[in-house]
Amino acid sequence: MSKSPGSPIKTSDEKLGRFSFVRGYHTPPQQSRTTTQDQIKNVPSDSSATKSKCSVSRCIGLELLILLLLLVLAALIIPIVVIILDTRSSPCSTTYSQTFTSGVTATTQCTAWQVFTTGLTCSSYSLMQMYGSNDPVGITVDSSSVATALAYALRYNATFGISYNGITWKIGSCTCCGGSSYEITATGILCSNPSGYTMRPCYGSGSCWGGINSATCGAATQTMSLHFE
Repeated sequence: MSKSPGSPIKTSDEKLGRFSFVRGYHTPPQQSRTTTQDQIKNVPSDSSATKSKCSVSRCIGLELLILLLLLVLAALIIPIVVIILDTRSSPCSTTYSQTFTSGVTATTQCTAWQVFTTGLTCSSYSLMQMYGSNDPVGITVDSSSVATALAYALRYNATFGISYNGITWKIGSCTCCGGSSYEITATGILCSNPSGYTMRPCYGSGSCWGGINSATCGAATQTMSLHFE
């Protein structure tokens, strides 16, 4: 018996169909395994999570350390700035200070005094201090109203008197013994020579330019100073 020409082709098709079926049957598990492996790769491990937490903790710790250092630096700088600001001279701070020689008429000292008194232009002063080499502490007026009034009288060569803390201050003209000058004194008496605190730098005769905690005419060589602020 002879086989028909179409039989081998049919057999091949059947085998091919079975082969295709087998291939189709085994494909899904392969895809499933691939998907599972990808999912496993995408799931973060406990080790990675722990490392991430450690990194965050380190960052927070570093930020806190930097903040602490900044606070310490501020604590060091702020007091220094305050000290500098406190020790800076106020705009109205001005001082007259000259050395006077016994028996010698003051000349350059008088010029400096005139510059000093005409420069008392602030509208208000908080204190005045008269001192010198015989008394570095001297006498202080810490009343703003009194210090301002004394500065005003010196600037305008006015006659003025006021008592403060048991001391009578006088400002006015003194003409005596061939000399003339405006003076400021804490003795309570103008143009007199009791021992005490008196300044008359422009007195044009001899050494009656005053004195600090000493004779106020014919005094020994000394430095006299007057400060306003």
